[in-house]
Amino acid sequence: MVAVVSDSTAPVLYGLTILCVLVAVFAVFIAARAQKVAREAKRDYQRIATADSDVVDVLLDRISGIDAATKTVEQLAELVQATRDDVAHSLRHVAVVRYDAFRDLSGRLSFSVALLDDTGDGMILTSLHGRSETQFIAKGVTQADPEGLSPEEQQAVEYALKGAQ
Repeated sequence: MVAVVSDSTAPVLYGLTILCVLVAVFAVFIAARAQKVAREAKRDYQRIATADSDVVDVLLDRISGIDAATKTVEQLAELVQATRDDVAHSLRHVAVVRYDAFRDLSGRLSFSVALLDDTGDGMILTSLHGRSETQFIAKGVTQADPEGLSPEEQQAVEYALKGAQ
């Protein structure tokens, strides 16, 4: 059977032929490279197998060094986790709200400071400044519960937790 090649399919056939030749050349190159790598691996294996004890000692030292480094990395990972836990319980979310506590006094001299950890636990420090006296109040806060807090103190807690996000 004879195939007739028309003028429109000839470039496609030539292109496919060239592609097949390139693939074949590439396959031969890969095979030659694989043989070379296999020969080098066999030669290295024979060298190690017939080597004196110095090479084995060096390899054992390397292995023990890798084991020591692995243990150190594990210890560092534990230390990082412990540090993260400590930081979560530190009072690191802070907000200050200034305001006028009394109608007859202006200048926003009174303030409330919220000092909270990641779970909303901490304290509120409030200073109420009046004409003749200043009161300083400290309150504990658990899980950012607004019960027993003034509106300004609640606002300080909200601002502190918003800054954490």
